[in-house]
Parts: sequence; structure tokens; C-alpha cells
Amino acid sequence: MKPLIFITSIIVIGTFGFFTVVFNYQLKPAAAGSAVENTFAIEKGEGFQQIAENLQSAGFIRSAASFKLYVLLRGWADKLKPGSYKISPELRANAIAQILYSGPVLEVSVTIPEGWTLSMIDTKLKDSGVLAEGESLADFKIKDFQNKADANYFALFEGAPKEASLEGFLFPDTYRFYQNRSALEVAKKFLSNFQNKISSELNGQIQKTSLGYYKIITLASLVEAEIPHEADRPLAAGIFWRRLNSSMPLQVDATIIYIKCEIKHLADCRKLDKSDFKIKSSYNTYLTNGLPFGPIGNPGLSALKAVLYPEASAYWYYLSDLKTGQTIFSRTLEEHKAAQVEYLK
Repeated sequence: MKPLIFITSIIVIGTFGFFTVVFNYQLKPAAAGSAVENTFAIEKGEGFQQIAENLQSAGFIRSAASFKLYVLLRGWADKLKPGSYKISPELRANAIAQILYSGPVLEVSVTIPEGWTLSMIDTKLKDSGVLAEGESLADFKIKDFQNKADANYFALFEGAPKEASLEGFLFPDTYRFYQNRSALEVAKKFLSNFQNKISSELNGQIQKTSLGYYKIITLASLVEAEIPHEADRPLAAGIFWRRLNSSMPLQVDATIIYIKCEIKHLADCRKLDKSDFKIKSSYNTYLTNGLPFGPIGNPGLSALKAVLYPEASAYWYYLSDLKTGQTIFSRTLEEHKAAQVEYLK
């Protein structure tokens, strides 16, 4: 009798061990090494069996049966929450079950206005919970996206200075982000949107210019910051082009504000006095001819189109009416000084 009990015990233990091994194997990642996250949705009313089948069909798990058994053993069968999830087949099935039990990550809508700087956008994303703790868009340099052999390559950075930030290329728009994301994921979403928004026509125009992509964006950022009304922008862009082509300083006040606010982080940085125009910086368009080192904000399509399709004129100067925001154009320095007296009171 004892040998029979022993043999039976061995069979039971062996069978249990076999099914444990199989069960654990089936919980392994469906695609180890694939860090790509895809969307998976649970509709209201879907039971755990249907959810398991959907996960297997979508390639997120190896075995629907093992997933069902796991959630039953954990007591989660009726606690998988409906909603939209970002998950990867690199995760084990039990980790996916934990995510579905915890509930969907919140998705937030974030609107980035035209002209905002990188630091303003970074702060907005952090305050909205989009960027995970310790993550920042300011950590990236253009060189991080210039390697053609890398999945993070973006052609729009061809010829751009390697050590420059992403300033200018965080396209103003309304975005939907999941919370607690990596800065790389968020940056790539911005850059992909930028690339998609630039039509083949605009891209062709950029290639025709003598400046190239990076400098065109830099010039567009000046138009964005200086000229509030869209109708005035092509004429102002024409003035910038005239000054560039004649080696005349651009003399853009917004570049001085950028130095004070974004580089030096000074208090009351938008208020300018005479000493500010003498600040030594590669962004000071009063002390040096040509464009500043890089963009001073993130321009929208309106400013970019104005730069690519400028309006020719006899004007050399401009200023903004303090009351209306309208741009006042002048042909001579004398006219410009008279306009300063009239509109900058």
C-alpha cells in the first residue's frame, strides 16, 4: 500500500510541477525585448474571459488561458477596469494583469500656445503630470536626434548645431498625453507633429532658402515673438530679410527679453532699459549682425509662412503700438523716431 501512495504522490507532485512550469512559461512576455507600447482598450461590460482573448489576439500575452487562471487565483476576475491603456508585449502577463487591475493611466489634453519657450512648455507638462518625476525636455540636445542609424532620428535636424536645445521645434498645438511619461516619448511626439505639420510645399521653400531648416525656424521665432498680428507678419519678415541681406543688425527686442528671462533668469525680465541692449550674448541682435544663436521660442505656421513668403517693401523699421498691438512700419530712421514718439508714449 505504501509503494502505491508513494508512486501516487510522485505523480501528483510531478504533474503539479509540470503545470507550474508551463503556467509560468505562459506568463512570460509575448515579445521580449520589444519596448514599444501600444493601446489596449477594455470596453464597459467586458468580462475577464473576453479581455484575456483580446489580449492574446492583439499579441500582448502568450496564453489567454493562463491569464484567466492568474486573475482568478488573484481574485481579480471581476476587477479589471474599463478604459484605454498603454502596454507593451515586453511585460509579463501578470504585470499586465496588475495594470488592468489598477486602472487606466489618465490621459490629459495640453495646449501649447504659439511662441512659448521650451522652459514654459516644460513647466506646463510637469504641472499637468505628463512628464514623470525627474524628466525634462531641457535634458535633450539636437545631437540626440541626428543619428541616422537610430530610431530617434529626425531629418529636420540635418545641419543644425549639435549642442543646441529643442527650442523652436516643439510645435505649438493641442496634444493628448498619458501621464508620467518619459521626456523622450514626449519629445518625439512634439517632433513628429512638427514634421507632419510642415507640408511638402513649405519644406520645398525651406530648401530653397540660403539659411536652411534651423536658421529658418530661428527667424520664424523672431517674427512670432515680435509681431502679434498675423496680417503684419509677411511685411515684418520682409524687413528681417532686407536687414540680413544688407548686414544690418536685426535689433529685435524679443532677443534681449529671451536673454534676460530664459538664459539669465532675471526678475522682471520683460522690462528693458538701455543697459540691457549691451548684454554680451550670442542672442543679442543689437550687438551682432545676423541671426541669434538659435530660436527664442517655438513658432507656429503663421510665422513660418511669413518668413518663407515675405512681403517686399521699402520699409526698414517697425514697432508695435502699445495700445493696439498693431505694427507700425517706417521707411527711414527719422520716420521711425517719429513713430516712437507717437505710439510708444
